[in-house]
Amino acid sequence: MRIPKRVNAVLDWAERNFGALAMVVALVVAAVAVLAAPPAVGYPAAAFILGLAVGGFVSHLRMAKRVARARAEIDDLLRQNGALRHRNTVLASGVITRESQTTQALLAIPEDDGPLKIDPDPQRTEQLPQLPDDA
Repeated sequence: MRIPKRVNAVLDWAERNFGALAMVVALVVAAVAVLAAPPAVGYPAAAFILGLAVGGFVSHLRMAKRVARARAEIDDLLRQNGALRHRNTVLASGVITRESQTTQALLAIPEDDGPLKIDPDPQRTEQLPQLPDDA
């Protein structure tokens, strides 16, 4: 079932301005209570409803700043998490690993003009020359 655009726009506006709408509804209910009930019952009921509306509005104002700060922090953390996931995906794909293996496979070119000597095992350990016994 599709919701018409006008209805969706009204619902979005009501969601953004929920505090103001709740205050207006509370005031209307208080006004009806004052007009419909005798003064002994209507005034206390109206005062109670107005007190609830004002208290709810004040607590909403206090919490709105905290909620906005928390949402901004959550957005930053989600962006950082997405960047780290992307980085890990790129690293796991092997692009950087393959490039580093290619770089390591290249041989170093000696500086002298002599013939190029390639050892069969480039990872073997070189033996140090022996020191003379009289040193």
